[in-house]
Amino acid sequence: MSLENFEQIRSFDNENFVHPWESMKKVGTNSRTFAETADGIYLYDENGQKLIDGPGGMWCVQIGYGRKEMAEAIADQVHKMPYYSPWNMSASPSALLARKIVERAPADLKHVFFTTCGSTAVDTAIRFVHFYNNVRGKSQKKIIISREKSYHGSTYLSATVSGKTRDKDWMDTASELVHFLPDVNPSRLPEGMSIEDYLEDKIKDLETAIMTIGADK
Repeated sequence: MSLENFEQIRSFDNENFVHPWESMKKVGTNSRTFAETADGIYLYDENGQKLIDGPGGMWCVQIGYGRKEMAEAIADQVHKMPYYSPWNMSASPSALLARKIVERAPADLKHVFFTTCGSTAVDTAIRFVHFYNNVRGKSQKKIIISREKSYHGSTYLSATVSGKTRDKDWMDTASELVHFLPDVNPSRLPEGMSIEDYLEDKIKDLETAIMTIGADK
């Protein structure tokens, strides 16, 4: 690709693509690195420079790039059937995948609900808890206990229970549904306190919260 054509693509990126966690002050003026190709653990940028992809594609390319057997499996399934509606039908791939997950899950976790990402998984879990308690006649039992500095997602409910304030600047949340416990970062261990005492203190945070809010809530 010529430099001139690439600069046009860069302009498209700035003019049309709003990235996650985008700084509104920088919209339209960013000069990002472009990942153009990939192989194994490596990404190659617009200049052909090789970079190690430490996060694994933000956690979803753990087996590496360029895996031919994975590409062929995806292509085979797309040719066979790319999608079906799970509302009133089922299909072998989802049933088999659910079974494989259950076989690896601990204890009595025997049911699988598929979502699109971690954020929607957290949202689904919270909504199910609310639904479950409504059915039980415990409509006040809705408060989720979380931790300061925690991260659980970027959708409305998952952001609500996340404790990282910089991820929620200027954003509304359902704050009445969550109670935050103090941070558990051991680097902030009070001077003279042992790790054992610090752990006991963190457990006490939880016990105190339950007693203060009320176990019925």
